[in-house]
Amino acid sequence: MLSFETLKKETARRVARLQALMREKDLGATIVIGGGAPGQLGAARYFTNIDLWSGREFVIIGSAEAEPVAFIGSSYQAEWARTMATTSRIESPDNLVKGATAAARDLAGTNRRLGVVNLTRILPVGEHDTLRKSLPDHELVEITAEVNAMRAVKSPFEIEALFETGRLLDEAFDVFARVARPGVRVWDACAEAERHVKAAGAFWGRSKVSLDLRPYTIPAPVDRRFTRDDITVFELVYAGPWGYWSEMTAVYAFGSLPPEAGRLLDATLAAVDAAAEVARPGVPIGKIAEATDEAFRRLGLRVAGKHTPDCHSIGLDGSDGPNSEYTPEAPLHANMALSLHPATLMDDGRAYLISDNFLVTPEGATRLSPHSKSRYLYELAV
Repeated sequence: MLSFETLKKETARRVARLQALMREKDLGATIVIGGGAPGQLGAARYFTNIDLWSGREFVIIGSAEAEPVAFIGSSYQAEWARTMATTSRIESPDNLVKGATAAARDLAGTNRRLGVVNLTRILPVGEHDTLRKSLPDHELVEITAEVNAMRAVKSPFEIEALFETGRLLDEAFDVFARVARPGVRVWDACAEAERHVKAAGAFWGRSKVSLDLRPYTIPAPVDRRFTRDDITVFELVYAGPWGYWSEMTAVYAFGSLPPEAGRLLDATLAAVDAAAEVARPGVPIGKIAEATDEAFRRLGLRVAGKHTPDCHSIGLDGSDGPNSEYTPEAPLHANMALSLHPATLMDDGRAYLISDNFLVTPEGATRLSPHSKSRYLYELAV
């Protein structure tokens, strides 16, 4: 059940799991670094439920203390954090890095080994140098990979929260359909769909479109209006009210989809089914990319390459673990959430970006939304 009380118990379990890892590696404390931008939020939020809109955040977790200590540079953001955090220990010191490192030293006590998460991925050079100089006698032990592995396998709470994001985005596609008509600004239809998602508590996110049967979804020019012949791929990439991301798309045509465009869409949906069948525990994530290419070839389409990774783990960050392009040998695990979007590019440059979140199970991947196969195409009456 999604509730703040349930989330507090959830984050307490996460802290306890990290502390077990710290005992295993003989770490006195861990510094988790977060940032106020998509892709930088998740690790720090995983242990605190704190969101940011800019700047840096340091979460200090001791080996025995139940509550993390969060350090945030902006006093305004610290006030916002207090309305959502599962920890009561939130500080906004004059010097963010020195305040955080002082707390790390105190919590570690005589132990001179400190775990670090996202040290080299998020910190700018100046803050990195200040952190190093503030901890001259401490060894910094990189545990980002171990924490990401922990985050990639989702708990029942997280699975429910991911499905909630998927449900909101699925509803937003119906909103887009009610607005989209020839002569209407594309921007207006996108804005109404985003209004629906934001009204439910989503914060970070964006909408994008492709209008040319190429897979590249981008914001439309503000003055671009729908035309009768447009085939629109509408994509929402949003973090829902509990912070969990989803990438989802739908396809819109005015009247019936032309036969060739329909053939490509049918092939893409067949590739989604093939990828979901492969996505089982123990399977290397790169096998999903192979399965999608083979699905298109089986249907007689000429494959030219890839336009993006076919899938990646998703959660409190848009990508929080393995990726079919960059870590193809990484094994899938049960209850890993995947953003799945077959990325096969045809030899004429055409492709649909068809995206949804899936959950890895022993029987194959299942959708983390009500956005079933029958709901990807809207043929609108005009």
